[in-house]
Amino acid sequence: MLNIIDNFYDPNDLGLMTLGFVNLPFSQTYHSKQWTVSDRMQGYPCWESEDIPYQESNISPYQIFLKTFVKKTNMKPLVVRTLFRKIKLEELKQAEIYKKERPHKDNKNFDFAGLVYYNSNSIKDGTKLYNSETDFEPTVIAGSRMNRCIYYNTQQPHSIPTDQWVDERWVQPFFLITKDETFEKFKEELKYKIDKK
Repeated sequence: MLNIIDNFYDPNDLGLMTLGFVNLPFSQTYHSKQWTVSDRMQGYPCWESEDIPYQESNISPYQIFLKTFVKKTNMKPLVVRTLFRKIKLEELKQAEIYKKERPHKDNKNFDFAGLVYYNSNSIKDGTKLYNSETDFEPTVIAGSRMNRCIYYNTQQPHSIPTDQWVDERWVQPFFLITKDETFEKFKEELKYKIDKK
């Protein structure tokens, strides 16, 4: 199921969140990490910030996202992972994935995944949803719109635009745990990783 929230952030919070794209350092990477590639140009080349850390301050990007999501959805996430991502058209045109669809699912250790769009108003910069990862055509396309939030089950096959309209696409991906059983599995996996060190 696809959920869409237009005018997600209020104007002041949108301004504060947009500063993340200007002020934070970004590193070269690719999406989706479930693909094994030897070069980022074999995947979906992008630039990402580090995960936005939890902070107590009401004007921290983490708290702004969390309070807005709770207010707009009446859901209270148990775990939030979010970051900022930039996709440069000049790099995308050189990638193997350019103008090719590659549906994928997100990390099953989370219940929901989604995006907030920051700088585009085009169906070409949106997100495509499929019935299965082997489908050639999407069943739904959620167009991008500045300050639009979309979210869906992490196991919903989807793809990212490979023929984007803007020179640099700015989005805020997020991943949420909202169910107790998912949270228990998350804690067990985290404990295993810590014990393994």
